[in-house]
Amino acid sequence: MNTTAESIYENICRSRNDLGMLPSGYSLPREDASGQEKVRFADGAMDGIALYHMGVPDQDTSLLEQAISTAATDPEQAHGMVRQWVRDGHMVSARDKIVNYLLEHQQELPVSDIYRLAAECALKGAHREEVKFGLVLLTLLDLSQNEPLKNAMRILALSDEFTLYVLLAAAYWPKSSQEIFRIAKNVHGWGRIHAVRMLEPETPEIADWLFAEGWDNRILPDYSALECCRKADLQKRLEGGMGEKDFARACKLLAALLSEGPMPGISQVEDRAGLLNAFVDCAASKAVSPDRQETLKLISEYATSNELPQIAQRTRFLL
Repeated sequence: MNTTAESIYENICRSRNDLGMLPSGYSLPREDASGQEKVRFADGAMDGIALYHMGVPDQDTSLLEQAISTAATDPEQAHGMVRQWVRDGHMVSARDKIVNYLLEHQQELPVSDIYRLAAECALKGAHREEVKFGLVLLTLLDLSQNEPLKNAMRILALSDEFTLYVLLAAAYWPKSSQEIFRIAKNVHGWGRIHAVRMLEPETPEIADWLFAEGWDNRILPDYSALECCRKADLQKRLEGGMGEKDFARACKLLAALLSEGPMPGISQVEDRAGLLNAFVDCAASKAVSPDRQETLKLISEYATSNELPQIAQRTRFLL
């Protein structure tokens, strides 16, 4: 149970600053009023770790399916089933099953009752998994004539805990790329990582943002480095020349790409030699700076270890 009487949605609304954003230190209220939660994850971290590192385990969703089928005849009982399930359940491993259940039974499920259950869980829920369940239901519903509900979902997306679930719904909205782009710019943790993965560079503005900021998140740039390198075409940008400000960004992006820590990076680049040579060419005309030197050092170490002797020699010359 939430430590306040307000819903999670209301808490997020109240916590926004004058720019309509959540402050950097914001986190969702504790769900255990006693303060004895087993582990306190950062918002979005549990889902992010599951998706990127642990895999998504199978989970029994029969109680949620019963809630959906009961929504028309006994809304209160349906809510009770949802609240019972979310005590220990996690939507990250239940989402696909719920979506499949809705698709398989769409002819027999009354849309208006599912709509009501979804909106109430998403906007009145005091448990984060309850809110996610509501958002999953809303993914398959037509929201084209309900701009207020879409605006409420955009507000929920400000929390890294819910960004992914709103993104999955927004992918079906008109002008989905712009919706995802707006969401991506408004979050800085796991939410941004998910958004960058879904965002396509359909406009120069999006491509420029992916290069300049898409990889810059509070978790670790490595999670988005490869996506941003490909979608923003880092090699082409380096070959075309860039100013000092953009070069500093290129240094950070390439450093994250070379890390190969929690996520694949430079090893997955199609023309890694071409990219590294383009960076060295560009670096030769730039002023010596900590970012430049550190990135050249990383390139030298990588080239030496991966049988790229010419690149290793060129970087040593510049160091």
